[in-house]
Amino acid sequence: MERETLTNILNIAVKQSLANLHTSLIAKVTAVNDSTINCKPVINRVVNDESIGLPEFVEVPVVTLQGGGSYTMHPIAVDDYCLLIISERCFDRWYSGQDYKDPLELRMHDYSDAIAIVGLNPLSSAITIPAETTENGNRTQIGEYTHTGDRTQTGDITLTGNYTQVGDMEITGDVLITGNLTVTGTIAAGNFTGIGGGTMTSTSSIETTGEMTASGVSLSSHTHDYTWTAAAGSSTTSAPN
Repeated sequence: MERETLTNILNIAVKQSLANLHTSLIAKVTAVNDSTINCKPVINRVVNDESIGLPEFVEVPVVTLQGGGSYTMHPIAVDDYCLLIISERCFDRWYSGQDYKDPLELRMHDYSDAIAIVGLNPLSSAITIPAETTENGNRTQIGEYTHTGDRTQTGDITLTGNYTQVGDMEITGDVLITGNLTVTGTIAAGNFTGIGGGTMTSTSSIETTGEMTASGVSLSSHTHDYTWTAAAGSSTTSAPN
């Protein structure tokens, strides 16, 4: 009888310890701050057969995919889901910029030491795993970017900085350039349209196998009217050879 009682006591103690050993949990974003988020866990705890919701977690650091000075940061919105990882020890001193120090407090696996990984979805809104890297939404590029392999872009690209293309580029659709265009080499094109009253200047030869028209006048088939000074009459020249 005493052995059974001791076993029950130990089981209860282990169960209570595990109930307060926090490792990870799923939460929903409630606010987006400058570099942290607020979020609320979406799975309640059951205490004495009563369902109890956990409070909002505030100022939770967010994991960023980065290395060196490069990083990829995605926007975060209220109602996004995230996975909260609970640190084994209090990380307050590390978070304030101190490495290799003792914990500020001796708490362990505490809700106060949560770090968020945003980008988790329930089955109803799960994103299909693609066969290749896929980006959805607008993109702002600051700094250098190297890409190897094929890429399909649907949507706008806003680029701040230099862009270097090594290899061929094929464009299907319109290209609008505001500013100067410098070309070293040959331009082979179908229709070429200039708008906005700008000037296209070339310091090399321009060749075309099609028709060239300036202000409605054909270069290959235009004629000239002229007046004879002796006969005071008029005539028309033949088309140029």
